[in-house]
Amino acid sequence: MPSRKNTKKVLADELRSLMQIYPFEQITVTQLCESCGVNRKSFYYHYKDKYDVINQIFDNEIMNSSLSSRNLSGWIHLRCLCEYFYENREFYRKALEINGQNSFAEHFQESIFERISESNRFEYGEDDLSEFQLYFFTDAIVMSIQRWLCSKTPMKPDVFISQIKKCLQTIAAAAPDW
Repeated sequence: MPSRKNTKKVLADELRSLMQIYPFEQITVTQLCESCGVNRKSFYYHYKDKYDVINQIFDNEIMNSSLSSRNLSGWIHLRCLCEYFYENREFYRKALEINGQNSFAEHFQESIFERISESNRFEYGEDDLSEFQLYFFTDAIVMSIQRWLCSKTPMKPDVFISQIKKCLQTIAAAAPDW
């Protein structure tokens, strides 16, 4: 049985491994615990449910990367995030396909909303964007990343980011004609 300090990491690593073999819906907490020699009580000490494991993997890896810096501009942050997803695309493809309450897609959307809100306050010193605008940009980014990452052959992150910029420039140029 792993030490208490490593239990969380062992469970997270084992879930990643199991997701390479089984669809997430077929993985049970019991199966996860048995695979790594951890009892259910220990699992629930560290995590609320199996969805929480995926969310914590994302949060921990983001916090331990350059993405944790609050000083990154929006475009640099988005590029770093996309590079991270691209490097871990097999895992996150599967994670993004999970539906329902507490799903990774829901958690990711909340994380992006928070990041855009913080960036807005940092950049302008106040809440310059309305709640509607914050949700609009959050939805656009999350759905674009999900569609990009879940495609059969996702383009490289730099190409993806340049496509987003091109879309925004096209919309901005066409806006006076609306």
